Amino acid sequence: MKKHILVLTHGDFGASLLNSAQMIIGDLDDVSSVSLVPEDSGDTFYEKVEKEISTISKDIVCLVDLFGGSPCNTALRLSQNRKIDIVCGLNLPMFIELYNQISISEDFNSEGLISTAKDNIFDVVKKFSAKNG
Repeated sequence: MKKHILVLTHGDFGASLLNSAQMIIGDLDDVSSVSLVPEDSGDTFYEKVEKEISTISKDIVCLVDLFGGSPCNTALRLSQNRKIDIVCGLNLPMFIELYNQISISEDFNSEGLISTAKDNIFDVVKKFSAKNG
């Protein structure tokens, strides 16, 4: 892959999401996660992420959990010195879509990624009832 996926989240959400994705799609290449833990200040988290991206030579697509949160703000701040695509609202279907996009075509399509994430948010009971009712 020509791109690297960097997952930045509050707590262990990102690491857990990557473990779940690996259960579904197998080994993950060119993917890393940095977690914001309660002990981190904004500066220490920034330093952790900066250290992580310094080891990445590929273009970075960064997935964050919450717009305006420290992971998102850190990615935005780091994007001033390096090209980093950033998409917030991380969920498992979004991650799998992105991983498949860049594994197959090496293209990054934020519109398709966002659409997949949105399409996978629904009331299961209502959707099931509509199909069977």
